[in-house]
Amino acid sequence: MQDDVAPDDAAAAGWTAWPRRPRRLATKVVDELVDRLVGGELPIGASLPTEPVLCETFGVSRTVVREAVKALETMRLVTAQQGQGTRIRPLADWDLLNPTVLSAVVRHDAGNAILEDLVDVRRALEGRMAGQAARNATEQERADITARMRELDASMDDPVTYLKADVAFHDSIMAASRNRLGRAMIHNLTVEAYRSLRYVGDPSPEHIRLTNQAHQEVHDAVMSGDEEAASRAMDEHIIASWERRRRTR
Repeated sequence: MQDDVAPDDAAAAGWTAWPRRPRRLATKVVDELVDRLVGGELPIGASLPTEPVLCETFGVSRTVVREAVKALETMRLVTAQQGQGTRIRPLADWDLLNPTVLSAVVRHDAGNAILEDLVDVRRALEGRMAGQAARNATEQERADITARMRELDASMDDPVTYLKADVAFHDSIMAASRNRLGRAMIHNLTVEAYRSLRYVGDPSPEHIRLTNQAHQEVHDAVMSGDEEAASRAMDEHIIASWERRRRTR
């Protein structure tokens, strides 16, 4: 049974109550809290609302609230301090590799700062991995990369299909690099970014043509075994593609 809470606590704190109880309560509460915190409803350093306020806001028990707050601590969004409540941590402390946190940050990133950071990370990691793929790829992996390139060629008239083929092409190169940690990091970072129209953009036929030309240059460098050329081609492709998408917004 839910603990007793003061009926006006949430309203006084300015937190809008949910119209009904959702399923998977703790997970839903975490998602909503992360979105509100990342969205700036509370400033950095401020205290999280008290348990009674959160219970009333979300219509859940103290047990659910405590589980949710513990999850926020794990994500490094908040820190509990004896006698000072649970406070919002600085952005630099947040676990941006956590999909829930990253998804919220991307949604609220009006100035594209986090997307700019993402592009920089992709350039550093994927550029390096393209070189590793040029050096390490087996015949089967080279065949897989070529097959993904052919899929790109075949889907240039369909932006949605092309995007899926684009992701598969990049992943085939990362797989051939044998850099498992780098591949996992890029996957975790980009899975949320690709849900953002601000990151994906609305590519024109000309943009797709230029992107495909860059993909072909990456492919050819990897196939030739030229580590330096493959790294350079991937780096240039990632930044040029982002610049084109950024200019259209």
